[in-house]
Formats: sequence, structure tokens, C-alpha cells
Amino acid sequence: MNTSIIFFIVLFAAFTHAGWSSLVKSNKEPLFIMGMTSIVEIIIFTPLVLFVPFPPIKIWYFIIASVILHSLYRFTVVSSYQYGDLSFVYPVARGTSSLLLVLLSLILLSEIISIIGFFGIITVCAGIFLIAYVKINQFNTKAFILACITALLIAFYTLIDGIGVRGTENKFSYIFWLLLLNGIPVLGFILLSKRKVFANITKKEIGKGLSAGILAILSYGIVVWAMKNIEIAYVSSIRETSIVIATLIGFLLLGEKQAKKRIVPTIIVLCGITILYFQI
Repeated sequence: MNTSIIFFIVLFAAFTHAGWSSLVKSNKEPLFIMGMTSIVEIIIFTPLVLFVPFPPIKIWYFIIASVILHSLYRFTVVSSYQYGDLSFVYPVARGTSSLLLVLLSLILLSEIISIIGFFGIITVCAGIFLIAYVKINQFNTKAFILACITALLIAFYTLIDGIGVRGTENKFSYIFWLLLLNGIPVLGFILLSKRKVFANITKKEIGKGLSAGILAILSYGIVVWAMKNIEIAYVSSIRETSIVIATLIGFLLLGEKQAKKRIVPTIIVLCGITILYFQI
């Protein structure tokens, strides 16, 4: 497929991820959104896995490792949003993970990233961190630590999925099984815990939960698919433009007062993305 088309499809994934994260942050019970995301994944992908080849044993190591890391990631996302704002946690987590992925890709996968492409990735990450700068001045240690842990998890599960999907003859076998199993540990924890996450839920909240599930599937399903076609570091950096979208959501829908101060960093991110566009 034409790389320009892939580029814009990954940008669409950035939109969906920003929407999913906004729903997680805005809900009074973030675990409810996580639980609904898991339910939607199970409902959609249980029948779909019947139409793709069963992944070979060697690929299951990647799927299982990714599911474990994804489950830990979802818990750290919930915890970090309890201690910090979306506009602080999100940029730190996503920006740090992009930098880590560049280093890991170069060291472990020997991926070829041009000097200009590397500069584009660094530009995107710099813009993302500058978006969070105002909040970093009011340093939140707990939120920062959780965001850094989240970044490590993102970097490692993205790398694992990139290697896994590239090693699978049928990419949809990997994607479908991954997305089916992704939420099962979190859903199991919710159902077995004493917290009444699904008690007294309104139709509006169910609608939000279903929307979150669809957005989560699109946001990461597209990313794994794209990593089969272009460099993992490029995919990650393009996807992390979701922080720009999240900033716009904060300004237009949530009325965040600091949004105007993030205009220049947003332009920096867009410049970095433009550089990447001409490098893939």
C-alpha cells in the first residue's frame, strides 16, 4: 500500500486514541471504561478469529507478552489519571515512549532511520514535552513516575507487537488474537474485585463505554497493521500526534485555560510530522 495512505491512516488512529484517553480521564470510574473496552473487544473479535489462520507457536510468545504488558498499561493509565491531569500525564507518557522506541528500534531491530527522519521524531517528541511544560512546572512526582512507567510499557509492547506482526504470515491473525485477548486480564480483575464497577450504570455511560471500546480497537489495531509496512519508530511518532488532538479537545470541549499556551508546541509537533511524512 502507498506509504502516504498509511501515514494518514495512522493519523486517524491518533484521533481515535485521543478520544479513548479523553473518555478514560473524564469518567468518574475509569475502570468502567476499561471494562467496557474489554467487553467490546471480546464481542467483536471472538467470531473474527474463526476466519483467520491460527498463529504458530512462536508467535504466541509475542501475543502473550503483549497482552501482559497491555494489561499493566491499562492499570497504570487509570492510576496516573487519578494523580495527574490528562495534559500532563499524556504528553510525558507518549513522548517518552516515542524516544524509547527510536532507541530500541535502532539497537534491537537495526532499523534504518535517516538523519532527517530521526530529526523529525525528535521534533515531535520535543513538541509533545513542551505541551506539558506548564504542568511540569507544578511538578507532580506520583503522576510523573506513573507516566514514565506507562511510557516503558508502551515502548515494550509496541516493539513486541511490531516484531510479532512482522513475523506472522497473516497479519490479521496476530491483530485479531491480540485484540481479543488484550482486555481479558483487566476484565477478570474487575469482575473478581469487590469494586462495583458495573453497578448503577446509566445508558449514557454505557454509550461512552461502547464508544471507548470501538476507539481503542481502531487506535491500536491500525498501529499494529501499519508496523507491518513501515518502520516501528515512524508509526509510533506519527501516532503520538494524538496529544495535539487531546489538547484541542481540552480547549474546545473541556475549557482548559492553559490550551492557548500550547499553540507553539503544537506547531512544533506538526512540523515534526511533516518531516516524517516526507521520510516514509
